[in-house]
Amino acid sequence: MESKPWWYRYRKRKYRPRNRLSLEMILRKSLVETAKEYIDTCSIAGMKHIIDPNYSVFLRFFWVGSQLSCLGIVIYFLQFTWVATLTKPLVVTEDSFTFPIKDIDFPAVALCNINRISRKALKKVTVEMYPKLRKLNSTLTNLEYFLLNMGRLIDFDYDQSWPQVKLIDLFDSEEYGDQVVDIMKALAPSCDEMLIKCTWAGKEVDCKSIFQVRRTILGHCCAFNYVLDYDSADKPLGTIAEIKRQIIPGSNNGLRVIADSMLDDYAYPLTYRNGFEILIFDPTHFADITGGRVLQRTVQPNQAEFFQIASIKQVASAEVRKYPLKTRKCLFRDEYSQEFTNMYSYSACIVKCRIQSVQSLCKCTPYFMPTEKLQYLYPIDTEDTEGLEQELADSLLCPQCLPDCELTQHFTKSFKVPLPDELMKKRGFANTFMSVILVDSQA
Repeated sequence: MESKPWWYRYRKRKYRPRNRLSLEMILRKSLVETAKEYIDTCSIAGMKHIIDPNYSVFLRFFWVGSQLSCLGIVIYFLQFTWVATLTKPLVVTEDSFTFPIKDIDFPAVALCNINRISRKALKKVTVEMYPKLRKLNSTLTNLEYFLLNMGRLIDFDYDQSWPQVKLIDLFDSEEYGDQVVDIMKALAPSCDEMLIKCTWAGKEVDCKSIFQVRRTILGHCCAFNYVLDYDSADKPLGTIAEIKRQIIPGSNNGLRVIADSMLDDYAYPLTYRNGFEILIFDPTHFADITGGRVLQRTVQPNQAEFFQIASIKQVASAEVRKYPLKTRKCLFRDEYSQEFTNMYSYSACIVKCRIQSVQSLCKCTPYFMPTEKLQYLYPIDTEDTEGLEQELADSLLCPQCLPDCELTQHFTKSFKVPLPDELMKKRGFANTFMSVILVDSQA
């Protein structure tokens, strides 16, 4: 047999008709068959009619349009849900109301006498300071009047008719230039004299062992469980003691104080009332009423007042830290560590922002933050501010201050009971200025 040349064999092999289907044809055919089988057996209403030859073309197109419309609606809502989940990924769940009371921090309690300057202390400080200030050519009476009016550092009342304005040079002296806080502390009513009897956790204790003289927005007060250490009001340094917790609920196991209002020692009351201003707040927050989460109550003489504390503890899971600040919109305590020494809180941030704002406006450092100006917080992310033009102008703008990711919120119910003079005398208290204050947490 005659052999054929190589190019002939190559051409015959190249143009030989194919007996096999290509991959693309196989996939297309399988897809069409699968689609027909799915439509024929699908339980979705109207799907069978799309390929049913017994229906007209118009009805088939009608069912196709209906199915596409439903599919578009489903895709829209899925996309809406997906975007909402990405923008607000945090989920708040409410646990049992029987959260162990031993795991909740007992709030700090500050007892502030409405009288901010003690008459007895005023005379004592005047006598101690006068010999060192004779060079100011001021009389003892003028110095006493000047020290009395230092109460204006708290209520910010200003009077240009002061005849002793020249004594302002006192604060330029080397002796007293940096001692305004110490002078105000010395002029404040004595906690040792006001606190007569204290009971904590069901046991009678020495009031000095659980109360300390601390600064608050109302001046120097007798504070219980206030553990935050401030070098200045705008920068917390840490804690100075362990936070106390009430192990067993009930009034017998909480805090009970019998306090003397010392009405005969009044020299500079902040209001026309008598008695005590009670501040209840977080132990690691500065007691600034305008900073949020500070409860303020008033206790009058010859009354027993019971404060029932209900607390809600918010705990953030570790997953929250993965999200950026823009998404989670809250801060943990150990964030902003350089500014707040691992003690960040929304309250501390607002206090710092308030001090910086006052310094920029007044070019001075206030003894306490004012409450007459900047008493509002500018609403971040607000949309409707119609009618709030004046409030916005007087508000404090602190966009860098974000809420706490973890916190304990306290709520109170108070009950007052009058104390007859006979009852107080029967208990061994001849003074009729006594007040009984009870604070306890519920289970």
